[in-house]
Amino acid sequence: MKKQVRFSLEKGDLLPTLLMLPALFMIVFVMIVPLIYGLSLSFFEVGFGETNFKENFVGASNYLRFFQDTTAKKAVFNTLLFSLGATAGDLFFGTLGAALLLKVSERLGKVLRPIVTVPLLVSPIIVGLIWRYIYDVKGILYWFLGLFGLGINDFPGVTGASTALLCTIIAHWWQVVPFVIIVMTAGLLSIPEEYYEAAYVDGAGEFRSFVEISFPLLRDVYMVVLLISGVDTLKVFDIIYSLTGGGPNNSTVSMSIYAYSQAFEQSNLSYAMALSFIAMVVTFLVFGIPFIRHNLKKYKE
Repeated sequence: MKKQVRFSLEKGDLLPTLLMLPALFMIVFVMIVPLIYGLSLSFFEVGFGETNFKENFVGASNYLRFFQDTTAKKAVFNTLLFSLGATAGDLFFGTLGAALLLKVSERLGKVLRPIVTVPLLVSPIIVGLIWRYIYDVKGILYWFLGLFGLGINDFPGVTGASTALLCTIIAHWWQVVPFVIIVMTAGLLSIPEEYYEAAYVDGAGEFRSFVEISFPLLRDVYMVVLLISGVDTLKVFDIIYSLTGGGPNNSTVSMSIYAYSQAFEQSNLSYAMALSFIAMVVTFLVFGIPFIRHNLKKYKE
């Protein structure tokens, strides 16, 4: 005889499901439905306000167009280069900053830690505008370089195609490194002090102790920071848009900026949707798969 399964509020079986329904509906209507709708738009040739989709079906033409679009491929290259430089700097300077803050006196640390977190409170658009004035010819950067006899010809800044992307990466570091410092500080404090004491007794220095103790124990923390920072840099829009607008000569144009330009400036909504989904696939390939493999490897261990 088959056992009947009944759900009831009294037994607490149905209550968790009912409590999750509002969040589930929110996810479906805010994320899943727009995602499916955007994917369907990428197979048509429509702009804003157009509703007749039947006559505008183009299949995979928008995706094939991407491989013939020089600017789109330039945007992918710029985005990957920005992500590589920004993420590497986040991890390096974040780890270095966390280690230095733990070495200062407790009183000085209490003063420095709140100051370090200030850039986190600033909107990325405002960060771009701040650094836009810093990189201005009459700004503080060129005043400082002038003390050493250097000028805009030596470092073109945001006006030069060879240095503009580096300038946007530096602006990103200024805002995001404090977040990494906070996370790394928490990770370093979680490591028992006895490990370092034993290493010092064996004659290990600061660098060797970090390589053989801190780094292996912080591996999971690095993976989380890498995922968060990596995904954030691959979808970068605001800092670059407010700092350079994608110029000069498309040297800083990202996938998000190019998709925005196609949608809102060229009124090519379908191609913009295709670019957005290509960006999503690139993000998954670069950071999603390594993170999944790391979790599966950890699960097997």
